[in-house]
Amino acid sequence: MVLPGHLAGGYLVTLALVSITHAGSNGVFTHEQLNVLLIIGTLAGELPDIDLIRDYFEQRRDEKHLIDHREYFTHAPSFWLAVSLVIVTSGYVAGSSFTQYVGWIILAGTWSHFILDSIEHGVIWLWPLTNKKFRLLETPDSFIEGHPGTIPYYWRFITQKYFKYWTFYAEIVVTIVTLFTLLKWL
Repeated sequence: MVLPGHLAGGYLVTLALVSITHAGSNGVFTHEQLNVLLIIGTLAGELPDIDLIRDYFEQRRDEKHLIDHREYFTHAPSFWLAVSLVIVTSGYVAGSSFTQYVGWIILAGTWSHFILDSIEHGVIWLWPLTNKKFRLLETPDSFIEGHPGTIPYYWRFITQKYFKYWTFYAEIVVTIVTLFTLLKWL
């Protein structure tokens, strides 16, 4: 999945978490705080892909760089579970329910990313015990000509390969649901 789908997934799980816990309706948080939580959750949906920055420079430096960015620790659910629990604990110790919510929303947003990536790309759900990726479907394998880390390479990836993935269609559905939800929210 690419940026729009992960952002949409992060937004939807954040909205669901806020709705399920009635954080906005019972006056726990102000309207401004709820908007901040929605922004954090939306961005958390893309947060595990922060490893793309490192991957980009690795590919530019080493043409034969073949490590998938989903093999870095930032793409491990246990890493984000630990980060989230540290934030939740910090909020608890400080007596800040807002900070605790931030921790839970980061967990929900990042894990929405992993669930979506688990459709075809695979996620290292059992890291650090193993780097084995778990996925529901096999990703169609085809060669993309060019140098990874360049705009032409990614353009060819999107236009020649990504349209054949099930995740492309899942991304469309998640994005459409998010747009309808946003229209209702506004």
